[in-house]
Amino acid sequence: MTNAPIDPLVIIELTNLKAAGKLEDLAKHPSLAMKPEWMGELAKNKNYTVRRSLAANPAIATVRDIIERLAKDRTVAVRQSLAANPALASFPEVAQALATDEDWRVRQSLAANPAIASSPEAIQTLATDEDPTVRWCLAKNPAIPTRTVSANKWRPAKLSASTPAV
Repeated sequence: MTNAPIDPLVIIELTNLKAAGKLEDLAKHPSLAMKPEWMGELAKNKNYTVRRSLAANPAIATVRDIIERLAKDRTVAVRQSLAANPALASFPEVAQALATDEDWRVRQSLAANPAIASSPEAIQTLATDEDPTVRWCLAKNPAIPTRTVSANKWRPAKLSASTPAV
């Protein structure tokens, strides 16, 4: 597959036909920023793979409403893709909301994203996350000052004899 420009008439046709496989390709397209209304339609698509692809596209940085909508998506994979998107650098308040997401995979993706550096509140939230893998990802993030997460804080707790095995 090539990254050749997609003709607008084809995009409209694909949107109308709701060809999920093609819409996923459209959601990934770097030129999507030129058509924010198409982003809105893709963000409402029933197929989570389309919304997940849109959430990963840095072109969504041009439309705040789309980012806010995807941050509240019911599907973890969509929020996880958004949490890894470099576009979050422009939306520290959305990063903070994702830092308190109920799913550790979303918080882990956010902790590993260098864009998190633009949100000190999100960094502090993630630095004290209950999940050690989230703290570990934050500690390994090259955009985060090493003093933010001490080496001891990210390590998982040792299992005691009374701790049930998972």
